[in-house]
Formats: sequence, C-alpha cells, structure tokens
Amino acid sequence: MRDIKEEEKESGRKTLKLPPGFRFSPTDEELVVHFLHPKKQQASVSPQLYAHLVPDLKSHHHDPWDLHGKALWNGTQYFYFSRMMNNRITENGYWKDLDMEDPVFSEAGEIIGIKKYLTFHIGEAPAGQETNWVMQEYHLPSFHHLTNPRKEHGSLVLSRVQESKTSHGQGFCSGGDEDSDTELSYMDEMFLLLDDDLDDISSGD
Repeated sequence: MRDIKEEEKESGRKTLKLPPGFRFSPTDEELVVHFLHPKKQQASVSPQLYAHLVPDLKSHHHDPWDLHGKALWNGTQYFYFSRMMNNRITENGYWKDLDMEDPVFSEAGEIIGIKKYLTFHIGEAPAGQETNWVMQEYHLPSFHHLTNPRKEHGSLVLSRVQESKTSHGQGFCSGGDEDSDTELSYMDEMFLLLDDDLDDISSGD
C-alpha cells in the first residue's frame, strides 16, 4: 500500500501525501484507538501503527495560524500531539479551556478517551479577545482519574484544531461535516441556550 500513503519532504519537513480524493478525516474513536493510544504505548511493533503520521509538537506554545507546516493539515483541520500543560500560553495569546468534555466511545460502547474543548484568545489571560480558532483535545481516560491534578502535566494529548466559521466553534464541536445536516451537538445547544438567556435579560431591562 505504499502507493496510497507515501511521505515527501516539503520545506524541510515530512508531510503526508495522499492520492486525489483521499482525505485524512478520522473519527474521534479512530484518533484515540489508532493514534493516541499507540503513541502512548510506544507500540512500534504494531503492523497498523499510524501515530507517526501525526507530528509531535511537544507543547501548545504555537499560535494556531503558525501550525501550517508543523501539524498535519487535511485542508480544514490541523492534527498534532503535544503534552498537557498547566497553561496553554502562546506568543500572542492562550488557549482557554471551556471546562466542557465529552467521552469518546468504542464500537462496544466502552469509554476509551476524553475530549475537551478549547478556544483561542489573543492577548493576556483572562482578558484576551476570543477568536474563531477552536480545539478538540483528546486524552486517554487514565488522566481523568488522577487524584492529583498536577500529575496531568506532561500527559500525552492529541489536538484537532480548526478556524471555525461561527463563534464558539459551533458545528466543529459536534465533530461532524460542516456541510451535512446533523442534529445539534451538546455544545451547540448550550450556546443557543446562553443566547436565549441573554435575549431574555435584555428584553427585561
């Protein structure tokens, strides 16, 4: 299958080259099972190890617009490995944790990972200006059960980053195709409810 997946050097970096019509578009389950878990286990003997296709940037100290040429790009989204940080400060801003997470399920219905949501803000925390850059950060479930949160620091994570066309990353947080008609995700419903509450407050003044 070397004719389907091959690597070429571009600007001094190895990039994944696929034939026309092919696109790197993994599901949440596939990201955890075939990329994050093998990377964590260092399963280099696995005949289906694909984790090496996703670059390891070690940290979140990259502005989202600087990911091109560093992270794996599928045309709309960036993918990369990094390490869990106590803060996610970059040169020009920071990634803000929305304190929301969803479980990632296997086909058997078992929880195999955790997906957290973040948005990028320009400036210094906590008064930075929110942008349309959004992130889904994938963790293995073991980090979630640690008694000491500080031990999360340095844990391997896999990030999916995209500049959303709408505020708060609506559509992207559902993990689906932006062009398809899908049901509202939990994130979509939350922000719609927040908008309704703000409208009610405004009308009551």
